[in-house]
Amino acid sequence: MPTNSSFDLEALAEVMRTLGHDTRLRLIATLLDQGEKSVSEIEALTGIGQPGLSQQLAILRKAELVQTRRAAKQVYYCIAPEAFAPAAAFLNALSPDAVPRTAVIPVTPPPPPRGSAAMFAKLL
Repeated sequence: MPTNSSFDLEALAEVMRTLGHDTRLRLIATLLDQGEKSVSEIEALTGIGQPGLSQQLAILRKAELVQTRRAAKQVYYCIAPEAFAPAAAFLNALSPDAVPRTAVIPVTPPPPPRGSAAMFAKLL
């Protein structure tokens, strides 16, 4: 399993903070599902209106989680997969499938000692 030194924790925290907003997460999920889309297509697919949509897309752009392409007056957005690679590796390391499996032997507590009050008095 990777260690803390395997990950740039500061960069990872920034990606997680950016994705920790439901609107931005919905935008990423839409782009993941639908592929590259124009701003107007994203608005129609998500129901997120202006100016909130532009604001959230700008945050994703600043965090370099999406890429843009301009064609005439349209701006198209798509996911920047390389930006997600460290976060994906980190989250994958948390997966139960990534944790080495060991035999689990159930541990049951020993039964309480049985004895009389006289035996208890001897122990003191």
